[in-house]
Amino acid sequence: MTSIWEVIDRTETGTYMEETDFDLKVVAKKCKELVKEYDIRYDPKQIITSDDSLADDVYEAGLRLALESGIYCIDTKRVVKFDEYEIKEGIISSPRRLLIGEDKDSRILYARGVEDERAPIICGGQAGAAIPEEWYLPMAISYMKEPLVDMINNGGLAVVEGRKVRTKTPLEIQATRRELSMLREAARRAGRPGISFIAAESSVSAMGDLAIASDRYMRRTDSHLVALLNELKTDFDRISKVVNFYEYGAHNVTLVDPIIGGYAGGPEGVAVCFVASFLLGRAMYGADFHVCHPIHFRYMSTSAPECMWNLNVVGQAMARNAPCIIMGDVWTSAGAGSEMVFYETAANTITNVVTGSHPLGVSATNGKYPHATGLETRFMAEVAHATVRSRLTRKSANAIVVDLAKRYSDRQGKPDVGKPFPELYDAARVVPKPEWNALYLEMKREISEATGLDL
Repeated sequence: MTSIWEVIDRTETGTYMEETDFDLKVVAKKCKELVKEYDIRYDPKQIITSDDSLADDVYEAGLRLALESGIYCIDTKRVVKFDEYEIKEGIISSPRRLLIGEDKDSRILYARGVEDERAPIICGGQAGAAIPEEWYLPMAISYMKEPLVDMINNGGLAVVEGRKVRTKTPLEIQATRRELSMLREAARRAGRPGISFIAAESSVSAMGDLAIASDRYMRRTDSHLVALLNELKTDFDRISKVVNFYEYGAHNVTLVDPIIGGYAGGPEGVAVCFVASFLLGRAMYGADFHVCHPIHFRYMSTSAPECMWNLNVVGQAMARNAPCIIMGDVWTSAGAGSEMVFYETAANTITNVVTGSHPLGVSATNGKYPHATGLETRFMAEVAHATVRSRLTRKSANAIVVDLAKRYSDRQGKPDVGKPFPELYDAARVVPKPEWNALYLEMKREISEATGLDL
């Protein structure tokens, strides 16, 4: 596989291009052409498709986009390209199984298949959120106390000891180290010292990542996210993160979040861009696995029907043609403490599990507010395991997901954002308050009856 050093060379020697030309003349133009050529169409009545040829067409179009577009390096204004052999070498060498965590808390993170009958790995936490420092520890414990949660991806810190954290300042170092220290302490208190993290959410630039390359903070069985910037772009900060953990030994994880309504176009073009991003993320970052996070230009949440269609068709496209480990985000518009969050979580989770991904969440309120707890993530895990136990097919899952989406999609513009963590949990004992637990039990019964799943 192409070495990271060759990649860095290409950021200096690739074709020179202005960023706007790459956006419009490469990404936008090629996505539009490929969607038309392969006749890729989004059908809101088929959020989960049973059409294998559609998944294969999305893959082939994505492969062509990866080869023809490459990745744009913002710092040098150069296009980094990979040939077909390099892309396919990345596919062949991509891990199908990874050991994450340590001792009794270790798990095998694996590449899921379509309608896979194996239990998925559950990654819990309010990923992407800025969490107040005084809540961080009990909030993290609330996820780690859940026995069905296998690994953790919690949010970061925007304020440390009353000081606002700014990127590329000493406070970014402190925030990232504080985040990892509290995660480690939470794991010990929850009796799960070896649980694996996707962490360093407080690290926007490479400074935070460099500061936690130590067993004291991030172990080699942990992971960190390296984003592909929208769309199909990177910069030296991202590449520096790759180099750091490439040598240290922790897992590089490509975070891909193309925007529906952005340069890639509608849901069809975004699906093509996703496949290209995963293939290029492996070739450029040496990514061990990927996080699939389609963004709706209006609602942000991955539970929007167009986003779930993307999770579905991209998961199937990769599982059928280039098996790799994918975690599908569960980002809801609604917040913990609301009824709506359960409908969104159920639909989003079923989509991920049936079509080749492990669920990651619940990042309630799209990570905007720290209105999240371990309880709705317990529900996500229960839905995921029930989906597998019930052996849902894509056809039966689609009927369920379409019905669930009807119950919340018209409210995503003005969702119920719920309540903050301390209003839903007894923070000292780290247990749900009675009214939040009662709503969870009520919604669990209601959704079990509506879906036929044994929750």
